[in-house]
Amino acid sequence: MSRGRIGVRDWAIAAGVAAILLVTGLSGQHSATNLDLLGYALLTAGGLALAARRRAPVPVLAVTGLCAVGYQAAAFDVPAVAYLFAVYAAERAGHRTITVATSVIMLAALPLAAMASGLHDTGEAFARARGVLELAWLIAAGAAGEALRQAERRAGRGRAHPRGDRAAPRQRGAAAHRAGAARFAYPPDLRHQGAGRSRCPPGPQAG
Repeated sequence: MSRGRIGVRDWAIAAGVAAILLVTGLSGQHSATNLDLLGYALLTAGGLALAARRRAPVPVLAVTGLCAVGYQAAAFDVPAVAYLFAVYAAERAGHRTITVATSVIMLAALPLAAMASGLHDTGEAFARARGVLELAWLIAAGAAGEALRQAERRAGRGRAHPRGDRAAPRQRGAAAHRAGAARFAYPPDLRHQGAGRSRCPPGPQAG
């Protein structure tokens, strides 16, 4: 997975996700209180953080998770879309253990954030948390990232060992086999006799 500089495509994806989150948050008809302004800021920050998902997948995973918990605590019932993108990027980069651990923490923290936003019904809080971060989508994002990582690894091994390099040992083995067969076709005794005859001087010729 490339970890070069942040490109135009990275910023475009990040801006698109941030816009989706912000529009979804605005559709909830929140007032312009300080807590609501914080929620809008967290929605925007969570989306824009995805621009660095290739360079720093683990920090982006943490930032998007914290932003999702934060805007849920601010009573913004918005799906954690940015966090799913971050899970995909972290799995693709090979950070499986950290991704699983962070996701478990997220699944536990979201109901608490929902209750902090003013929900006093535990069942409703868990239902809202389930809607924010669907377990099926979370697993799908992780599986897609891992599958792509494995495919890239196999492609890398194929480039490191092209078919010509793999065929060379077989060709050398075939040549050695042919040389051995040739030695068996002419036993040592016959070879020595032939060499002796070739060294004997020619006899006297008659008349």
